Amino acid sequence: MDKTNLQVIRESFGRVVYSHKTHEKNAEIYSCRATAIKWANIILTTLTSGTLVSTIITNQNILIYISATLSALTLAFIIFQLSFNPETEAEKHRQIAKELWYVREKYVNLMADLLNQKISEETVVSRRDNLIEELKMIYKFAPITNTKAYRKAQKALKINEELTFSDEEIDQFLPHELKSKKQ
Repeated sequence: MDKTNLQVIRESFGRVVYSHKTHEKNAEIYSCRATAIKWANIILTTLTSGTLVSTIITNQNILIYISATLSALTLAFIIFQLSFNPETEAEKHRQIAKELWYVREKYVNLMADLLNQKISEETVVSRRDNLIEELKMIYKFAPITNTKAYRKAQKALKINEELTFSDEEIDQFLPHELKSKKQ
């Protein structure tokens, strides 16, 4: 078994795991922002409409100024929303996370083949190099992640163990013939 290549593959796998989880967390962050922006837009629009209707009913001049201010805020908020669309950003991160998930699974299978000595050293090198090229293309178009998402990913992976499973957990999903602890 080629221990040097195994170590290189393991390190690359670890980086992909972190990148995958960081993009997932970035998608969550942008999705939350998008929801907050939608609610703020709804509230501003409702307040603007309400003050306009109140102005018509009560004929008070102060409500005209409040309505005008709220209308300006609503317009500014809509322009902001169109300029910085967090929904689009969330979707970009989701897409990259899906692509990284696939590469992550390829790394797992490559390590299994390498450990079981199912493939030649040339095949290991070729598959490793192909994975690096695949990652290069994914990262070329990937949006930049932020520190907040990385910290959330780190917590998810290290503390919450989001990508780890016990044998018992895995066995729950498998038919009897494939369980590690057959009863």
